[in-house]
Amino acid sequence: MNIGLDMMGGDFSPLEAVKGVQLYLREAGTATLWLIGDERQVGSLLEEHGIAAGSVRVVHAAQVIDMHEHPTKALKEKPQSSIGIGFGLLASGKMDAFISAGNTGAMLVGALYSLKPIEGIAPPFLPSYLRRTEGPASFSMSD
Repeated sequence: MNIGLDMMGGDFSPLEAVKGVQLYLREAGTATLWLIGDERQVGSLLEEHGIAAGSVRVVHAAQVIDMHEHPTKALKEKPQSSIGIGFGLLASGKMDAFISAGNTGAMLVGALYSLKPIEGIAPPFLPSYLRRTEGPASFSMSD
């Protein structure tokens, strides 16, 4: 199995992503990991954490979609982002899965426009959280 990881998404990236890779490999991970991100930063951290170059595949991504960016606009304007490249590799069949802790909206838009839906499966969505406030039929929306 080939699993792609957006190394540039999420808090304290790519350091925390590299720590996760290290833990996965230590726990006898059997999938081939494709680490998508800034090759210089990721490579330096892999070396620093004792992860052999042959145990993962690093794919350079020259751009990053930040958390504050509009998802559709960012994917169009940053095709060489770690998320853009990840979805390209997933859609081409080179990877079996793609994971990111980055811009949730960009991941949703990328999934909708890059991948073919599976018949009978509902498209991805972001649900709102409902919580009960007063009485048996009283609810409020939360972010």
